[in-house]
Amino acid sequence: MSDTIGQSQAMTGHGGQGEQATRKLLTLMDEFITLVVEENGMLSRGLPPALSLVAVRKGELACEFELWAKAANARAIRLETAPDPIRKQFIERLAVFQKVMDENVARLEAAIEASRRRVEAVMSAIRQGMTDVSPYRANGKAQAVQNNKATHSGIVI
Repeated sequence: MSDTIGQSQAMTGHGGQGEQATRKLLTLMDEFITLVVEENGMLSRGLPPALSLVAVRKGELACEFELWAKAANARAIRLETAPDPIRKQFIERLAVFQKVMDENVARLEAAIEASRRRVEAVMSAIRQGMTDVSPYRANGKAQAVQNNKATHSGIVI
């Protein structure tokens, strides 16, 4: 039970623990930043981050970070009780975190768009392949099929 009380004090900043809570959050942010920078590198090389362990750990850190954010919004943690140099470090780290995350969002959106274009190209090729051997014309009328090629007026399409 004393461990639970200690964790609670660290989260709330009571008992002179504001610095400890802020340092824990800085450590979390540092790991998160490192992983996102690694993921951004993977994305810039065209690698799918969803298949990597980076994505798994990023998800875990995101959940943990969300808990901290909820606690801060609920005023359950009091980062303002940390000493000024630690708070300044936190604010600077938060700016870096925001910049890295903005880049990550942009890279993920670009990767999703590239994937969408690849899927569309494959689907277009499949549709084109289907029309190349279709026994029907665009108007729905049957046409002769020779050697797996549709013909119209004796011309192989």
